[in-house]
Amino acid sequence: MYAGEKVGSKRLKKFVKLEAGKMEISGKINFDYSAEVIWEAMHNPELLKNAIPGCQDLSLVADGEYDVGLKLGVAAVKGDYTGKVVLKDLEVPYQYILNAEGSGKPGFVSAEMDCKIIPDGDGCQLIWECNADIGGMIAGVGSRVIGGIAKFMAGKFFKDMEKQLKTHQRI
Repeated sequence: MYAGEKVGSKRLKKFVKLEAGKMEISGKINFDYSAEVIWEAMHNPELLKNAIPGCQDLSLVADGEYDVGLKLGVAAVKGDYTGKVVLKDLEVPYQYILNAEGSGKPGFVSAEMDCKIIPDGDGCQLIWECNADIGGMIAGVGSRVIGGIAKFMAGKFFKDMEKQLKTHQRI
């Protein structure tokens, strides 16, 4: 199932597939910024904290490793979560893998996301693929609900990141 959502003047395409506690979500978005600018934005704790839905805390604890605190108020995933994010296989400024795990009262998520930044004229395209394991009450919710929440959160992240980029002259 594909879904498109406007992000500024861009088109964000997302794909979500759910099956027995596993979720695959992927997408791509075009930016009017260079690959280097997008790379820096996607690795800037201040910008990320302001763009990640529900992010209360994002602390760099080691090179490429963050502690995260989220407070989500969306349907079945409503609650407080704590977790870790680790970046690996960095190929500056074109590719990295993000491993994330988090848990809270509603359940847990463990995910691996492959991110590719491809130059495209004066801008670039960010292509991402994420595989996640979900458990607890979250996994018991219907796939349509979880898929909708995942698409909403991805769309909100990129919309908010676009706002962050527009308000920062220099990243």
